Amino acid sequence: MVCSFHLQRALNEAMNSSNETSDYTFDTVKTSVYLIDFIVTAVCSHVIISTVQQELELKQETRYILLCQHLIYSSMYFALGTLTNSFRLFKVNSPRILCWILLPIQIIFAQCIMLTLTLMSLNACLAICWPLRYRSLVGSANKKITAIIWILAVQNPLWSIIYQSQYVSLAYIIEKDPSCPHPMDGFASRQIGIAFVLLCFLMIVISYCLIYREGKRAGHFVSSNVQARNTILIHGIQLSFFILPVLITIGLGKKPNLVILKLVNTAIFSVAQCLSPVIYGLRCKELRNKLANTKFCCCVFKHRKKSAGVIQLSEIHAIDTVIDTRSSQVCNP
Repeated sequence: MVCSFHLQRALNEAMNSSNETSDYTFDTVKTSVYLIDFIVTAVCSHVIISTVQQELELKQETRYILLCQHLIYSSMYFALGTLTNSFRLFKVNSPRILCWILLPIQIIFAQCIMLTLTLMSLNACLAICWPLRYRSLVGSANKKITAIIWILAVQNPLWSIIYQSQYVSLAYIIEKDPSCPHPMDGFASRQIGIAFVLLCFLMIVISYCLIYREGKRAGHFVSSNVQARNTILIHGIQLSFFILPVLITIGLGKKPNLVILKLVNTAIFSVAQCLSPVIYGLRCKELRNKLANTKFCCCVFKHRKKSAGVIQLSEIHAIDTVIDTRSSQVCNP
């Protein structure tokens, strides 16, 4: 009986030690990945946003307003992700209320990223499919975009905090906890998050389907137009690698013994989001041409000189070909 007790105790200690090692590995990798993503995204965002702000014709267009906001939200998301994961990694004995504030704010930025991607798709769809009505539909909404994004993004985190705070005491909230918990791991919060992501994804898919239909009708998606097909493929892969890991993360919650899956999931999501400045920013021909006149051009793309002295970039975006003939309001890579 005594031997059985000691054996069970030893097994429990071994399992706890294994779980602690797995958690430490996961927190270390996640913190490092988020830090790298923050540095890369912040640098690219600074270059792109600075260029847009210096050009009056760019900063008045809806697609660049959305692009700049998307880059800002991405940088803030990775900055907060680095901070909160560092708390767990280094076992910072901080009050629970600090993590209850930081983690929901990070989730707000994540939802802002999703909303800006959705609005960028809808903006491109309107500009291509209904170019004559585009300005009347979108022009008046430029100043309201930020307010609309934030109103939609704060709903789930705000109500989750209010709901969870009803079942805990003030002493619990201000108590120090090195695990850095957050109030959004409940079943209802996860289901709302999944519904939100799926709704945005559905709107993005519908937008791209309408863009493809219009481009095909206008003759831009013929077999000889490789760039058009590549653009649809690149955007589709990037969105899939961004959205699927989010759904997996929300669905898994805090389930143990899934460290490898979580690590792979985090890596895929981080790489996909880190490529956003390139896919949605540096692939735009107008923005690249403006960057060519700045000191950052040597760091962000390769260029070549033609005999006339005009810089011609090697890669051309697909949807931009459609946009050239239909509207000047969509990114024209």
